[in-house]
Amino acid sequence: MPYQQQRMRRLRQHPILRDMVADHALRPEDFILPLFVRNGEDIRHPILSMPGHYQYSPDVLLEELSEWAAMGLRGILLFGVVDAADKDALGSHAHDPDNAVCTTLRMVKRAGLKLLLITDLCYCEYTDHGHCGPLIKPARGKRKSGRPPGAASAEIFDGVDNDATIARLAQQAVVHCEAGADVVAPSGMMDHAVASIRAGLDAAGFADRAIMGYSVKYASAYYGPFRDAAQSPPQFGDRRGYQMDFRRASKEALREAQLDVDEGADMVMIKPGMPYLDVLAQVSTAVSVPCAVYQVSGEYAMFKAAAQAGWLDEKAAVLEAMYAFKRAGAKAIISYYAADMLNWLSHP
Repeated sequence: MPYQQQRMRRLRQHPILRDMVADHALRPEDFILPLFVRNGEDIRHPILSMPGHYQYSPDVLLEELSEWAAMGLRGILLFGVVDAADKDALGSHAHDPDNAVCTTLRMVKRAGLKLLLITDLCYCEYTDHGHCGPLIKPARGKRKSGRPPGAASAEIFDGVDNDATIARLAQQAVVHCEAGADVVAPSGMMDHAVASIRAGLDAAGFADRAIMGYSVKYASAYYGPFRDAAQSPPQFGDRRGYQMDFRRASKEALREAQLDVDEGADMVMIKPGMPYLDVLAQVSTAVSVPCAVYQVSGEYAMFKAAAQAGWLDEKAAVLEAMYAFKRAGAKAIISYYAADMLNWLSHP
């Protein structure tokens, strides 16, 4: 056909025709809503850097979940928020069967809500130093002003003890599954965490529970609002010694993802989302398990700030981002916009 007779706009002229030939669609099942839960009752504390999101007590969150489930929400990802008095150098409160995450899991199961319950496995929310596991050496130095008594501080940060952490992650995973978790998601980027967790779950009788690895997680500036929400900023040093360097080529991401698959991960995740669409596309093609993507707190906060300033159409911009994730190969999208997406999909 002569190029003059080729009109690419023909399939774009009519809205029904556009819908008919679309290659990708968004469904409620595609979305997982991250949530922050803390011990107590009647708590709904706003997160200022993430408008529309809150720290919830389990009772209040259960009410919200009942409404969201009725709207079509299918999956949630739970993060614990811990009072300073309950933090220590090992993150011991993460193993308490009565912590906020475990309490919420039991309440949701008892309520019969048809939700996929995913829990974050990490220690940054639970340690007094804010890192993702026990430290290689005890922190040294004087306590900084304003820090809680007993909190660690350091003049020299030697890093997180990888092998001690992965052993504890297996214990944390069992505690969560005993409370009702359907999927556990290790987020600390510790080497061989998936293998340790898989062995621990199998030995405890939870061979049927899935692992979604934070397999490709970059040391990113886009996590800032999350650290406010989870009250988990590092008290010294940073996490670049264990989270990935965004200056590396994608072959490192492919290797990380494949290692987790080889160790027993049932899904892998790329985090953050929009800045790493190239990585998501390559990983989703290379591995044999489904890929999730995490549209992180900083991405959410930027959309919110721009929309509140009147600089962009929030719904249109967010939908565009969600379709980008689908085109790049995401089977699941973890997003603070998940509840909004339910409304937007039912009222296009």
